[in-house]
Amino acid sequence: MTQYPGYTTRRTEPCPMLHGTATVLTHDFSGATVLLLENQDNNKAFGIGFGTFPSDNTGVFHILEHSVLEGSEKYPVTSPFLQLIKSSMASFLNAMTFSDKTVYPFASPNETDFKNLMDVYLNAVFCPLALTDRRVFDQEAWHREEDGSISGVVYNEMQGALASPEAQLEYALVQAMFPDNGYGFESGGDPAAIPGLTYEQFIKVYRRHYRADNCCIVLYGRMDFADKLDFLDKAYLAKMPKTGPRPHTALQHPQSGVKRVQPYYTDTPENIPVQSVLAWYTGDFADRERQLAVQILLNALLGSNQSPLKQALLEQKLGADLEYSFDDSLQQPVFELVLKGTDEARAAQFAGCVKAEVEKLCAEGVPQDLLLAALNAIEFALTEHPDSYPDGVTAAIAAVTGWLHADDPMADLRSVSFFDSLREKLAEGWFNQMLAELFAPAPVQVTLVPQHPAAEEAAALRVEGKMQLDHPLTVADLTAPPAAPAPQVEQVAGLELVCRPSAGSLYLNFYYDLGGLCPEDMPYLQLLTDLLPELDTARHTARELTTLRDTWLGNTTLSLERWAGRQEGSPCHAKLALRLSLLERSAEKAVELGSELLYETLLGGENARAALQRVLEQTKLSMEQKFLWQGNTFAMMRAGSHFTVGQALSERCVGVSYYRFVCDLLEKADWENLLVRLDTLRVEVLGRHALTVCLHGSEDAARRVRGLLSGSAFAAEERQAAKAYTEDLTPPVNEAFIIQGGVNYDVLAWAMEPRAERKVLAQVMSYEYLWHAIREVGGAYGTGMICGTGTEVLYTYRDPHVKGSYENFAQGPAALAERQYTEADLTDAIIGTVAKFDSPRKPRQAALEADRRWFCGLTDEMDAADRAAICGVDAAWMKSEAAGLADAMAGGARCTFGSREAIERAKDLFDRIETLE
Repeated sequence: MTQYPGYTTRRTEPCPMLHGTATVLTHDFSGATVLLLENQDNNKAFGIGFGTFPSDNTGVFHILEHSVLEGSEKYPVTSPFLQLIKSSMASFLNAMTFSDKTVYPFASPNETDFKNLMDVYLNAVFCPLALTDRRVFDQEAWHREEDGSISGVVYNEMQGALASPEAQLEYALVQAMFPDNGYGFESGGDPAAIPGLTYEQFIKVYRRHYRADNCCIVLYGRMDFADKLDFLDKAYLAKMPKTGPRPHTALQHPQSGVKRVQPYYTDTPENIPVQSVLAWYTGDFADRERQLAVQILLNALLGSNQSPLKQALLEQKLGADLEYSFDDSLQQPVFELVLKGTDEARAAQFAGCVKAEVEKLCAEGVPQDLLLAALNAIEFALTEHPDSYPDGVTAAIAAVTGWLHADDPMADLRSVSFFDSLREKLAEGWFNQMLAELFAPAPVQVTLVPQHPAAEEAAALRVEGKMQLDHPLTVADLTAPPAAPAPQVEQVAGLELVCRPSAGSLYLNFYYDLGGLCPEDMPYLQLLTDLLPELDTARHTARELTTLRDTWLGNTTLSLERWAGRQEGSPCHAKLALRLSLLERSAEKAVELGSELLYETLLGGENARAALQRVLEQTKLSMEQKFLWQGNTFAMMRAGSHFTVGQALSERCVGVSYYRFVCDLLEKADWENLLVRLDTLRVEVLGRHALTVCLHGSEDAARRVRGLLSGSAFAAEERQAAKAYTEDLTPPVNEAFIIQGGVNYDVLAWAMEPRAERKVLAQVMSYEYLWHAIREVGGAYGTGMICGTGTEVLYTYRDPHVKGSYENFAQGPAALAERQYTEADLTDAIIGTVAKFDSPRKPRQAALEADRRWFCGLTDEMDAADRAAICGVDAAWMKSEAAGLADAMAGGARCTFGSREAIERAKDLFDRIETLE
């Protein structure tokens, strides 16, 4: 085993899950745990995590997470974290508060950048100025405004985070499940409790928990580990002696059979359905094989509408939808089953119905093909890592979790080693025994009942300046990415086949052109993408077909895609996309199962009618929840729909217009005619519209797929040529939509010809003006400027204000025009802008981006020209563009999703106000 000065090597082992080697170390002087994950990934990652079990609802650890990033001894400036966002090449940069830990991870492919980030992060967590500058606490935690109201970044964030019925249900559930330990508290902070936190308590909690002997540090990727460990030792750990045992939380005695009714106060309880959740403990975190088996079992029983337990419960009409979640990262993992769109009477039957259906499954046995399909799907996901985080960041979070609960950073990084034994146990019937054990205890049940509120419930050590890094990045560090290999393009059986090599699995993506459709057809096609996976075929039931896909394919998605092209006129490319991820040996099954899903599903009969109604009800509930959590996304679509065809199409298919479309279909309930229309539309698109198949894999895979396509349902000689999608745009209108919750999402969008260099202007607007005016002063959780293709947008996220934020928007152009831009300022803005272009992608993400570039006509030469334009931005250009920004914004459209009170105070800003409650 390799030895490192100042550290004791505890063990070294292979890590097949991350294609490398893992080494666990203990720092001799401080007691810190360090995990080295060595592989060939150039997207290097770092993470440091602390055990932070809460003891109240003040959200002190969430507030600490924000506060330590607001200046440190070595970097005594306001918001060094913000300055890193502006000028770093990082592919990931964040901090996260969980229910039991706080983790500070980042990833960067640039060595100099990595060293800078590592030093800034370590200085932030171990030497924060928040301990001596109370203004940080006042800004991030809470303070009173001049009018006596309470504000603060975390306070405002949590008002939004806990506003939805779903969040209130989850909050009540953890209190019922864990009444005697730290998991029963809201680690993010309850707005009712946050003002009870004092600055003195804040400091005391920091000193108890932010210690070297209460942390786990992770280094991941391709790097000089000895160099990083030497820096870590000399600069930080060697100055931090051990102080005592780590903080912990007691094990919870199971609360089996506990029932609670939780009120949800709202002015419109008649518009919000009851929700009910059942929850079970699943054992100990340290038993990783069991927790993986639970995940497989739940996926088999509840993973889709056709899964046996979910299907049986939906057929009993207890509610509109049923969802499950499983958190195996807790000290005592928990499985939850949530019934949505119900009432109190049916919620009272929920636990009994689940028990009865589980008893039937235990008597009959869980079908082995379902279990095998779930096992294969989860194994593929653990191998491919399809999540959006860099692999090193995901690994760092998992390592901190394993260290926290099992004193083993590798505990949650060995999952792939269990699959062989689980396959053997599957054959022995072990999963049936586990099913009986899992559901044997009476569940904890919490039912959320909307009610009208009662009457009484209605009511400088840091300096402004630039952070001085030891090794600041320059424009010279911006090396251009390698040119992508040219694809091989050919015509096969009436379709276009585009082949590229892949660094991962085989990715087989089918794109049907939608340019010939009229706008009124598009929401029906969106509905079709959700409906087809729910339908039977002549050969298989929907459940059987889902099981086959999970058995043979790693990932299957069916969606509508829309992109703005770089061809003349910036055409909108709209596609119906079927995307398959798989191992190359399953190519034949991919073509077979993909064609059966698209061409053979039965859009008629009783099962289809029931599936259609179920999908619409589930979509309605899902969108109502998203309005509360992602209001800025819907507002941007709505405001932008007046200026570009792509945004208009997005709004029509996934925005407020689509929500109204869904509600109208549910009200009419004309299932037969609706199915006929969907089938007619399917026949037209799949049989007549241009089809492009993008394959990312080996030459052998391309050869095999080429032959398979020729004799498949995808072959059709009379396909139309692809064309741009068009629709007429509506005049700009200022709109506000009233939603539940105490926060707002404000958006201003306007038309703007796309130019790459304007992204530098957006970078400066976001981080030099909006961050201070709207986040630090105004108390919003997020804000920024986005340059799209044909539109530009200013937005806020979880904002306590409406009118004030629009006033801040209006003052932005003048603030940027009057600003003095130094060479260092511009360098930071340019680096931060280019970093967004060059962020490393996983193989599947790279394949999807290559497909988009193909349809949009993007070339390496265009990329080089864009980079040159960005790097050529100077102070004179910035001032000129900022000066003209006000005129562009004046022709824009406002859109707000927010509370009734805030919108009413700003009603003069809007032409139309509607309620989505």
